Amino acid sequence: MPEIHYDASQQWVLSLTLALMVLGLALDVRPRDFLNVAKTPKAPMIGLFAQFLLLPAFTCLLTLILDLPSGIELGMILVAACPGGALSNFITHLSGGNTALSISITAISSAVAVVLLPINFVFWASLNPVANQLLLDINVSAADILASLILVLALPLILGFLIQYYAPKVAQALHGVLKYLSLIALFVFIFIAIYRNQEHFVEHFSMLFFVVLAHNALALSIGYLFSTATKLNSADKKAVTLEVGMQNSSLAIAIVFTQFDGQYAMALISAFWGTWHIVSGLIFAGVCRWVLTRKNKVLS
Repeated sequence: MPEIHYDASQQWVLSLTLALMVLGLALDVRPRDFLNVAKTPKAPMIGLFAQFLLLPAFTCLLTLILDLPSGIELGMILVAACPGGALSNFITHLSGGNTALSISITAISSAVAVVLLPINFVFWASLNPVANQLLLDINVSAADILASLILVLALPLILGFLIQYYAPKVAQALHGVLKYLSLIALFVFIFIAIYRNQEHFVEHFSMLFFVVLAHNALALSIGYLFSTATKLNSADKKAVTLEVGMQNSSLAIAIVFTQFDGQYAMALISAFWGTWHIVSGLIFAGVCRWVLTRKNKVLS
């Protein structure tokens, strides 16, 4: 089996980058944000339901229909089980969506993912015979994934909330730095990882592009159609669509290399997702801004 150019030092860099992104998110989420969610829970609950139930369920169905290599199918299920990423907050802002709702859903989904991700992943993978066999062959347990998530998600969230509570000025200044530093570090990391493994991406580009395009389109469609069916307003609909359509694929990559020994196909699908959902998110935001501009011209 081909090998991915990736070592333990890179894994530490990725894990640290993810932890910094989660920390930066926690520094920007205030108790009143969660209070507002509690007062108007409809939109967040719709987003979380679509993200943690509908997306993994339809992803499992998609893998059964497409009949792909086991690593690709297991990678798709892993990405679908991940929470939304912090990048969705930025794209939601660009689209004119409800950024506060996006941040709240990201924070809540990151917190509950510590428990739900391993349960979701193992459950839906078990319904796919091919993916489940690979899971059994590698002998990965939900407890091992849970331990990784505590380090990457839970601890940075708790630390961020504590800093914000006891030192709000420090939290504000630190958030301003981490907001950009962590995103730049993530982009650089993904670029270097793809560059070092470009032969693998070129060799499997056609299959990866088709699979990720279909899977990401499915995710965005689930978020948009479900939020439309439940009659959310336009700004909330944009936030929910992007939360479901922009999964934390970097977290999936971290899990692949800590728990799956860098399984070739799973790493490729996670990395390609991490690149493509940025493009699709920006396209979605661009279309939203274009539609808004057209409406304003008509009204004027």
